[in-house]
Formats: sequence, structure tokens, C-alpha cells
Amino acid sequence: MAPEGQQNDKASSPAGAVSDLSLEVVIILIFGIFMLLFGLLLFWIHTGDLPYAPDSTYGLFLVIVSFQVITMGKTPFGDLRRSWAVVILGICTAIIGMVACFIPGTLSVLVRVLVGVMLSLGGTALLLQLFLPEERARTWMKISGVLRHLTVACTLVYLMSVILGLVTLFPGITTDPQTAVLLIIYGIGFFYLSWSLQTVYRVYPPEETPTPG
Repeated sequence: MAPEGQQNDKASSPAGAVSDLSLEVVIILIFGIFMLLFGLLLFWIHTGDLPYAPDSTYGLFLVIVSFQVITMGKTPFGDLRRSWAVVILGICTAIIGMVACFIPGTLSVLVRVLVGVMLSLGGTALLLQLFLPEERARTWMKISGVLRHLTVACTLVYLMSVILGLVTLFPGITTDPQTAVLLIIYGIGFFYLSWSLQTVYRVYPPEETPTPG
């Protein structure tokens, strides 16, 4: 067992410091890494230098989405109360994603359509929630500082969700390099959103923090 002084030194070091990142921000960062990495690798996949199994990609995406649904009740279509029905829905989504990852080819059409619908309709629903009901975006844009960043970040991510959802449902509308660029922009958008959201959590008390929906 390490002496108490060494334990305190380790805790006070940058590597040993307790992270203040919320679970929501961490999951958004994971989405950003997923999209950015997928976009970068897609250039080599397009040239045939790397193997690619679309089912595994869609399946992994569904697993990440299910984790967000189960832990926080946040769905691609907006926030829901974390009831048993929502948790079970998240578990079912995770199972579908895992099967697609483990046995590519068994659920090809299902997972592609499911991901496409989640992205396109989910992005549309979130955009409507951002701009229509309480004019949340207009209110945030009137306040200088991080809330403006949050509005821009949400808008960027939701728009890219709609675009990539359509690309998923109708693969022929873009080339692989074009899709790769869109994925990279999407990933950067997630990083921007995670930074904006974490900054909001630091500036405003949790009970007063505006959420992106």
C-alpha cells in the first residue's frame, strides 16, 4: 500500500485528478470519436486498403445509442422519462446492435434502416424541438457567450444527423469520399457540442442548465 503522501500527490496530479465530465458529455465525445474515426478510415475503405463490414458499423452505433437511452433516457428523438419501457427499448436496441456486430449479414437491412431512421427523423425532431416549441434557440442566441455556442453546435449536429440519415437510407446519393467528409464534419460537430455543453454545466448550476433536447 502506498504511503499517504504519495496517494495525495497522485490525486493532485493532472492524471489523478477527478474528472468533472458529465456522463452525457462523455457519450457525446464517444459519438464524436466514432464519427471522426469512421470518416477518416472510410477513405482507405473506399480504395480497398481496409476491410469493411457495414453491419458491424451500424451495430456499434446502435449499441452506443442504447447506452445513452438506458442510462439517461435520451433517445435520438428527444428526452424521455427513464421508465422501464425506455430501459427495455434500449436493451432491445443493444441486442440488435450486438447481433449485427457478431454476425454480419443477418440483420443487414434492419440495422441500416433503423440507423437511417434514427438519424434522419431523430435529427428532424430535435431541430423542431430546438426552434419551435419554446423558441429555445432564439432565446439562447440573445444571450452572449456559451449559450450561443450551444445553439450553433446543436444545430450543426442535428442537421448533419438528417443528412447522414438520408445517406444511410439512400447510399447512392453520395460517393464514399463525400460521405467521409460529412462524417468528419459530424464528428467535429459532436466535439463542439460536448465542449459547449460541458461549459454550460460549469457556468450555470445544474438545475438551471438549458439542455439541448
